[in-house]
Amino acid sequence: MSDDLRQSSGSTSQSSGASTTGTGTIYNAEQICGCPQPGPETIEVEQVLGAEMKQKVVEFDMFVPAPKPDIEQIVDVYVKDVEIDTVDVIPNKVIIRGDLEVKVMYVADLPNQPVHAFEKRNVRFTRDIEIEGAEPGMDANADVTVEYVDYDFHRHHDRRKVHITVVLKFWARVMTTTEMDVYALGPVTEVGQIEYTSANGFVSSSSGLFGGDSVSASQTGGGEIAGYGPENMFVTGTENMTVTGPGISPTAGTMMGVSGTATINGSSVNIRTGPGTNFPVVTKVNKGATVTIKEQAFGWYKVVLADGNTGWVASWLVETAGVPSAPKG
Repeated sequence: MSDDLRQSSGSTSQSSGASTTGTGTIYNAEQICGCPQPGPETIEVEQVLGAEMKQKVVEFDMFVPAPKPDIEQIVDVYVKDVEIDTVDVIPNKVIIRGDLEVKVMYVADLPNQPVHAFEKRNVRFTRDIEIEGAEPGMDANADVTVEYVDYDFHRHHDRRKVHITVVLKFWARVMTTTEMDVYALGPVTEVGQIEYTSANGFVSSSSGLFGGDSVSASQTGGGEIAGYGPENMFVTGTENMTVTGPGISPTAGTMMGVSGTATINGSSVNIRTGPGTNFPVVTKVNKGATVTIKEQAFGWYKVVLADGNTGWVASWLVETAGVPSAPKG
C-alpha cells in the first residue's frame, strides 16, 4: 500500500459515520478522492467470428455500339466503380453481390485513326465465401479489389467485339457481439495509438482518367499495349475528351490493389497473419521501421518486412508515402 493512502498518528477522521484513531489505513477510495469505488460494468464487445479471402473471375463480351466505327487497335481497358451492393449471411457462408463498370479505349479503323471509347455498366458479380459458424442475422462486411484485367480482341474475326476478363479479390468477415464485465482499475495515464477492428466495410481504389475508381489492363499486366497513330488523338462520343501527345500513355487507376512504402509510427506494433485483431501475431516491429505495402483490406495493409517476411498491420499505425489511405475497418 502506498504512503499517500495512510494517515499519521494522533488524528481522528470521520466519513459516513465511521472513525479511526491513531495510525491506520483507509481502504475506501471514495474517502480519499470522492470517487466511487471501482466496480464491474457490463459492455457489449464486437468480436470477429471469422474472416476469409476468395477470388472471382468475371468474363463477358463487349460490343462497339452502332454509331461508332470499327476497332483497329485496343488502347486499354479500364475497370471502374467497383461496388459491393449487399452482404448476406447464410449458414456457414457470406454471399457478396455487387457490380462494376468497364470502359474500352480504342483506335478506330479510319484513315485519321481517331480514338474512341465505349463502356458497359452494371456488370453484376456474386461471390460466396465459407465462414464456419456464420448464421443468418449476424453482422458481416466485405471488401473487394481488382486484382487483374485482361482482354482479347481479334481484328480478323470481329472488329466490334472485345472479350473482357476481370479477376476480383474479396475479403469477408462475420462479427458477433458478446457481453463482458469490465472493471475500472484507475485513470488513463498515457494516450497512444492502438489497433482495433470494427465492422465498417469499404471498397477502395484511386481516381482515374475516366473519373471514379479504375484499374486498367495495362497496369495489371493484361492486354498487348503498343504505340500508334499521329501525335494528336481525339476521343469522340459522349465523353468529349481530348488526348494529346506522341501516342497515349494510359494513366487511369492504380496498380492492382495498392503498393508503396510506409513507416511504422507506433511502438512495438503487432504484425498479424490477417487483416484484423483476431488473427495471430507473428512478430512485432519498432517505430521507424520501413515496410512495403502489397494490398489492403478492412483498413489493414499487407506488408513485406525488411527481413522478407509478410504480414498485416493496422493502417492507422503506419505513415504511408504515395499510397491511398485505407479507412479504418
